Parts: sequence; C-alpha cells; structure tokens
Amino acid sequence: VAPYRRGVICALNSPKGGSMVVTDFRDRRLCASQPSLSCFSGAIGCVKTQSLNSDLVVCCGYSKSRYGSEGGLVRDPYIKVFDVRYAVRAVTQVLCGFAPVAVTCHPQFSDCFLSFSEAGIVSVTDVSAGHGQVMQQFQLQASPYAQEGVHFAAGDISTSGDVFVFGDTVGNVQLWGTDATSALNPISEPLPVPSDTSYETCSTYQMDENGPLACVPTYAREDEGEPLLSDISKQDMCVGFPPRDLYPQVAREMATVDAKLSVVRITTKNEGILKNLNYRIPNPISRGVRRRDRKANDVFVPGKYLYKQIQGGGFHEGKYVEFDFGFYNTTKFAGLENNLPNCYCNPLLQVLYFTYPFCSELLRCTPDPNAEFCIRDELSFLVYMLRRAEGDQPCQAQNLMRALMQSQDALNVGVLSSTMDAQICRSTREIEADVNKEQSLFRRIQTLFRFLCEHLHKEELELRKLKSNSDHRTLAKGVFGFTNSVINKCTKGHVTKKDTLYFQTSLQLPKDTEVDKTFMELLQESIMSETSIRAWCNSCNTYVPMTQRRIVSSLPAVLTINCNIKNLRQLRFFASQATEAPWLKTKIFLKTDKAKGNVLASEAPGEEGDDQSKWVEYDLTAMISMVVDERGKNDFVDPDTSTDSITDTDAHFITHVRVHPAYDGSDVSAEGEEGEPRWVLFNDFCVTPTDVKDAMQMFGHKKVPCMLFYSRRGAQQGAAAKGLRPTPDLSRDGFHSLCAERPLTYGRQLKNTFTSLNPKTETPGSGGGMKVVGIDCEFVALSKTEKQLHPDGSETILKNARLVLARVSVVRGEGPSKNVCFIDDYVRAVEPVYDYLTRYSGLVEGDLDVGRSKHHLTTLKKTYMKLRYLVDQGCHFVGHGLKNDFKMINITVPADQIIDTVELFRLSHQRKISLRFLAAYLLKKDIQGVTHDSIEDANIALELYDVYCELKEAGTLKQKLQELYRWGRENKWDLEKLSTGS
Repeated sequence: VAPYRRGVICALNSPKGGSMVVTDFRDRRLCASQPSLSCFSGAIGCVKTQSLNSDLVVCCGYSKSRYGSEGGLVRDPYIKVFDVRYAVRAVTQVLCGFAPVAVTCHPQFSDCFLSFSEAGIVSVTDVSAGHGQVMQQFQLQASPYAQEGVHFAAGDISTSGDVFVFGDTVGNVQLWGTDATSALNPISEPLPVPSDTSYETCSTYQMDENGPLACVPTYAREDEGEPLLSDISKQDMCVGFPPRDLYPQVAREMATVDAKLSVVRITTKNEGILKNLNYRIPNPISRGVRRRDRKANDVFVPGKYLYKQIQGGGFHEGKYVEFDFGFYNTTKFAGLENNLPNCYCNPLLQVLYFTYPFCSELLRCTPDPNAEFCIRDELSFLVYMLRRAEGDQPCQAQNLMRALMQSQDALNVGVLSSTMDAQICRSTREIEADVNKEQSLFRRIQTLFRFLCEHLHKEELELRKLKSNSDHRTLAKGVFGFTNSVINKCTKGHVTKKDTLYFQTSLQLPKDTEVDKTFMELLQESIMSETSIRAWCNSCNTYVPMTQRRIVSSLPAVLTINCNIKNLRQLRFFASQATEAPWLKTKIFLKTDKAKGNVLASEAPGEEGDDQSKWVEYDLTAMISMVVDERGKNDFVDPDTSTDSITDTDAHFITHVRVHPAYDGSDVSAEGEEGEPRWVLFNDFCVTPTDVKDAMQMFGHKKVPCMLFYSRRGAQQGAAAKGLRPTPDLSRDGFHSLCAERPLTYGRQLKNTFTSLNPKTETPGSGGGMKVVGIDCEFVALSKTEKQLHPDGSETILKNARLVLARVSVVRGEGPSKNVCFIDDYVRAVEPVYDYLTRYSGLVEGDLDVGRSKHHLTTLKKTYMKLRYLVDQGCHFVGHGLKNDFKMINITVPADQIIDTVELFRLSHQRKISLRFLAAYLLKKDIQGVTHDSIEDANIALELYDVYCELKEAGTLKQKLQELYRWGRENKWDLEKLSTGS
C-alpha cells in the first residue's frame, strides 16, 4: 500500500497477475468494487509514491516466465510509471539494465525515482519529459560482513535525500550518507534517554470477560497537573452547512429505505420538479440558510448554463426508461451529446456549423473514399448530420474524434485526451494523447480552432497538389484566414517584411484591471501592435535594435478573436451594469489604410467626409464562453483564479449563436419579426432560445468569454445565394464502383456472403428502383458500461459503453433476388477492442484485423458513404432497433425512411419486444441460438414487415398484438414454452 493525496494505492497480486487499485477516500462508495489496472503478468513487487502531494507512482514486479507454468516468475526488467492526478494513466515504462528489486521516488525531485538491483547498482531516472532518462548510476561497495551468495533485497532513501538504506538477504542493514551527521529528515534530533524507568517495570494484568475494569492499572503522568482528554469541557465545533432542504412536493413522496438512504417515486405531480433538479438550480427555500455567509452581491448562474449529464437510462418499476433529450431542447436545431471523450469541442463544432459561408462550402464538398482519416470529409459528414437531424435527436462527433485521434499533428498540439479508460488496454497513441494534452481548458479550445483551420488549409493544398506557401484560396483561408504582415525596421532604416497567414487574433487585455479602455481601443491595439526588439539584420550583418510592427493587411470573412483572459479579475472589462451600454460590442467597423500601414477600428463607419465604402461592417455572430461551475455545484468562484488552472472537471463550454435565416429554411433577411436577430444557446444537447442581452451577461466570475466570432456583412449575403443544399457524396456509378472494390483482405480466401447489385438491372432508390432494403448492424465495445445499483433493485447507467460499428449487412427487400444480401462489410478496427460482444454480434477476435480476417474487410468511411448514398436515394430501411444503430453509425435518416419492427409490433406504453421473440411467435422460427448473424436478422426483419402489412390489410393487427402481449405476460416471455407449443 502506498498513500497519495486523495487516498491509497493498493497492489493486488493474484494468479492472473499483478494489478493496481486506486482508492479515493473522497468517494462515498468506498465499499464498491474499484477498477484495477493491470501492471505485470506475474506480480507487483514494490509500489511507491513520492509524497502525499505527489501524483507520480512507480512500481516494479515480476512477469511470467516464457517456459510456462513450470518456469515460475522472473523479475521484470521494466519499471512502470503512472499518473493518478485524475484517473490512473500510464506515463511511460523504463527499461533498466538490470532487474530491479525495489524502487522509490526521490523526495527532493518530483520527477525522479531510484531503482536498486540485487548486485548493488543504484540508478536515478528522470521522467519529466514523458520518457525515462537515466541521470546517474553507481555501484555500491560490498559490505565486509556480506557472505558469498548474499544479494541486496531492499533499498530506500530518507525524506531529506541525504541517507540511503539497503538491506540484504541475510538481514544486514547498511546506512549510506555524505557524512556521519547526515540528517534523516529536516527535523532530525538526537533521541533523548528517558530518565524515569518506571514504565519499563510496569506489571501486566491478565483480565477476563468478567473481570472489573477498575482492576486495570492507570499509568502515572509526568505532570500531575496535566489535564486528561476527558477533562476538556464541551466546546462548539463548526461542522459545515446544514443539509439541503427539499421541495415539499418531493418530501411528501419520499420513502425511507434505511438510515442512510431515501428514494423518491416519480409521479406526474413531481416529474417536472425532479427534471429541474438535473439543472442543479439552487433550492430557493434553503438558499438564505446555505448562503448566509456569502456576500449579498454574489450572482448564481441559471440552470440552462450548467453542466448536464446524460444518465443513459435505466430500469424503473420493471420498465426501461430512456433519457429524455426532448425535455432539454424545444428548438428545431440538434445538439451534440457530451458522454464521449473530447466533447469539450461541441460548442466550437456548433459555431462552425452555424458559420454560414463555412457550412455552405462544406456541404458541397465531395469526399474522397480512399482518404480514410480526412478531417474535412468528417466535418462535412457532421455538418450534414446536424442539418438533417431534429431537435430531440442529438448527434455525436464520434467519427470526427476518431479521425483526429489518428492525426499526429493533433496529438502534438495537445488538443485531445485519451478515448480509452485508464484501466483498459491503451495503445501508444492513447498514452501520447494524455501526455501531450493541454491542461488549460481555456487554451485548449482556442488551440483546437487554430489546428482545425491550419489542418484544413494544409489538407486541401495537398489534395490539389499545391505547395504550402501557395496563394490558392482554400475553405479555411477564404472564411477565417487573414494576412498578418510583420515589418521590422532597424536603426539604420533597413526594412524587412514577412506575410503570414493567421486564422485568429488575440485581444491584449491590460494587466492593470483599473485601466479604462474601450473594446474598440483594445481591438485596434491587438490587431496593430508595435514593439521594440533586438534581432539580426541581414543588411547590417549584426544584431541591432529594431522596431517591429504587426498589422493586418487583409480582413477575413469571419474575424475570430481570442479573449485572452489571464485571470478572472479581467472580466471587469466585459461586465457592465444593466443601465450601461455593453463594453463588448455586437457591431464593429474595420478599415485598412495601406498608405499609412495601419488598421482602424470604430463603432461607426467614420466621421463625416470620410470614405464610407472603405469601412467593413462586422456583426457578432457567435461567442464561446467557459462556465466555471465545478460540474454543476454553482458555488463561489475566487476572482483571483487563473484561467490556465481551470481544468475539465472545473468548467465546461457553452456557445451563443446568431442563427442565419437560411437554417430555418426561410429567405428573409437576417432580421426577425421584431427587428432583432435570432440567438440560440447551445450547452451540448441542451438548446435554448435566448437573446443578445443574455449573451452579454457574465454572472459575476462564472461565465468567462473565450472566443468571439464577427462575420462580415457582405460575406453572409454572398454565401446566401449558394444556399445550404448538400451535394451528393456519390454518383450512381460511384456507388456501384465502391461496392465492387476489393476488400482490405484481398488475396486471401474469403467467405462469400453477399452478391453486389447489378448496375444494369438493380438501382437502389425511390425513383423506380429498389425502394425497400433490410439492414442490421453489429458493434464491438471499446469500453465497459458503468452502472449504479439502487437498494430497491433499480439501476442507473452512469456511462454507456463506447460502441463502434463492426459489421453492417444490407439485403434486398424487393425484386426477384429478395432477401439476398448485397452489402456485408466488416469494418477495420483502428482502436483496441475491449469486448467483441460475441454473444450478440457473432464477431470473434481477428475478424476486424487485416492480417487475420476471413471476411470482406473495409474502412468505416467507405461503409458510411455506401449507407449515405442509400439514404440520399430515398431507400426505406427495415430493421429491428434502427434508432440506436443509426446513432452509433453517426448517420441521420429521416423518420419516414425508417421502418422499425420494434415500433411496428408494440402497443402504446408497453415494453419493446425482442426480434427473437417476434420471429418465434409470428414466424415460428428459432434464431439467435448461439450468436447473432446480421444477414439473418435483416431477413427476419423483412419477413416481419411482410407479416405486418398482411395483418394491417386484414384489419387484425391490434388483435394480434393484444394476443401477443397477453401470451407474453402469462408465460413471462419464456421462449422455451413457445417452442414446445404450450
């Protein structure tokens, strides 16, 4: 056991190997099973931490011998290093030149540890750079008392760092230090010799259960006047705030389970109140009691700004209750789910979608099926999905995050965190993402925007086979890019100029918060800065003082401004009283003066007599803000807090967006019915109508502006002519060509499970071709499901397993070749698979591996484009549970194109019936006996749809459903009774 700041780290050894468990004493569920992280295949020999304030853990141990069970265990030459700051994650593993018997952290250097060998070798290793680097190594001298064959078995260092201690296998202990006066710790003093020896001669008293306690002797005190602990008088003690008061409606419905737990039954009366509790709004009844020690001018953030968590659903009163997304979104615009890794980017993705010229160009991009991890294509897929989704159907950015994780540039700039759980196997790329991650949440989203723009610009130039310094207008450059000229002038008048492409500018706020400057003054100083530096002059051939000027020589279509707030006290610049004009302006005018080489910023298009045509008008169209709420606690925030110290667990992002009329499907101007533009607040999947006044509210120090987006008035109108009409990803010939492509496993004998469509006689789509198709998908899990069980037997899913598409089968639903499969794609896995879910998917290890698979293996992008083509052609998909399948695939299908047998054979407000039960009851077929097969399931769904059409035409559908439910309730949905005919 090794202690750390929040609990203890335990090493567990079992026949399966050595694993490490981190127990957090702050967690109330201490008795619950803690996740373990496998460290060694044999056993852990030693685990150490530096101090209670350290997050670095090192351990050494044993691995299983290569000779199997008869070989036993051997010392592992690797030392494993972990970080337990937020969750247990591997930092690195260090290969020693020997098999270490013990390790320990250096008490004076936080990133260094020492390892000891049996032969007496001591090695000092530094892991500050993310990998182990041996700083020093030395050999201990043999003790004169050492015997032949005796080895060192243990080693440690004192807290002062001046004394080493070593133990050998026969019990000798050696102390090594700089001199005889070396201190063991900072408060080392000689031990005093006790003068009173009466304690050593105290007699013992044997006492049984019936013996009187008065017979037990009391030990004498050195000072008779010293009080005992029991003599201390009663004192008042501060124990914190009183418990939170409950709403009367909730208290009346509360039932006590035991002394520590009470449960509330959800009824129609209190359902609205319980849902509001998800917003974590402070209780108005107890607010005065809980906040009486706060200042009167404290401001609390409304519930629509606070972090919302997807509970994942659960079983309540025997029924499965799904999470109600429609409660959090009453608009027609789709939100983004936040239960995936790296979901901090959701507000930025919404801003990119609602940036009209950017979205319009993305929808017309033609993706390349051979570029598997193209960021531009994945962004176009996401924009298309947001365009077609409804408000109560949030989307996921899972495929985009998957492509970003495969980009080495994204890992280098630190905009991603690991997508795998720390206690599950992780690849080198996952570990690298956590090591390089930008810890400051405030800086990370700004870095992500810059990376996306630079990567899109570079990616498009590479596709067009142009040089990186080309003047070609790319998508990112045409919307967000502007030229920043750096002019250096030395004391002798030599001038050098260099033009650089930028996609954002930073607002330079004064360090002195008492300085009064307008937003336009600071913006102009930030765009056009002048500093004095000392640099190399090629003309003078020496280092000379220079004057460096930075100016914007061209203005972008969308001006992106980083607010660059260093600490929360600088929010006073953005805050304004209700009676005052907002400091942050919603409309600005910019003008570039090439003759004078400067940029002017103003609230109005210049004075009288000035050329009005040179001024460019910009409107505020989006603002990304960081809400500091510590995951919904809504507590007091220290104004001296640095923004760089705010992490993922302390805050989250929201965005205010000014919606262009084209997103509503109208052709009117940007002004609404009352002359005001339409604003919408996006808080992940929670979408709320709002206004510009709400966007300007800072709520004390809890809402921190992060990024501002100003759109040029002419750019929005210029893109309006093109509209938001998407371009088809594939043509008819392109679809048939993609279906006929060779798989990744070409050259190997494969199982022939499908027959491709005939381009001459078979055409999918509603325009005279094959309109109905059957579909079924199989998935594998990249992480496990986290559940919480309640004393009443109900359970809540805290975090769903992260599933990815592994196989999709599409069969013909019409024509002479009905029920014949024409797409059966296995999707190559690019991330470690946690569970193949063989019982439900029919997949086993190796099916998704290019080197071992015997199936038609392809990439996720090609499979996605095939399905996208079928959706665009108006095909109707018949399947079972398609809502979840399409959600996992990250594709949006209109409701009128989905024929789900789950909903066809279901009575209102009744349970959903499995495909296997429907097949057994209605078709008299036994399926899914051992494993699932997607082709079989798709064909069964088509047959059930035919039965549905027959029953509906005969008018006996409702009667058949009532009979089906009645039999199921009487026989407890037991398929064995159904197969025996009972």
